[in-house]
Amino acid sequence: MTASPHSPAPGSTSSTAGKRSAIQGYSHINILVTDLDAAHDFYIEKLGFEVLPRPDFGDFKGAWYRVGALQLHLSVVEQMPDLRGGFPHMAFHIPAQSFDRTIDNLKEAGVPFIIDTTERVDFGQTVRAAFCKDPDGNAIELTDVGPLA
Repeated sequence: MTASPHSPAPGSTSSTAGKRSAIQGYSHINILVTDLDAAHDFYIEKLGFEVLPRPDFGDFKGAWYRVGALQLHLSVVEQMPDLRGGFPHMAFHIPAQSFDRTIDNLKEAGVPFIIDTTERVDFGQTVRAAFCKDPDGNAIELTDVGPLA
């Protein structure tokens, strides 16, 4: 695999590191859905997320969920956008010892998978991943590689 021209060489540090913002990580991810009830069933009942309180935004409908220390926000739209062949997705970590059991449980619960379990090498370590989709077709990677330390 070839490194991106925008990525520093492994082990190097950028000369602009001290000039960057103080961003520490993600606050939340927001995705689009057309059917809030179907999304709620998927993320709460099938994936086991927790409901978070959401402020009243008037006519701007949606929901907020929690998984571990992460937040997932849903915004309701009338129609999903045309991705023109792109593959935007979010990835959720499943510990390696629970990976196979979790994938099997999700399949038994009727979660549609678009790519079954595969293996690849990330940062010199073999990892497993499978891709499913939510009721609106948002792609979700389930992987046994955790967040960077």
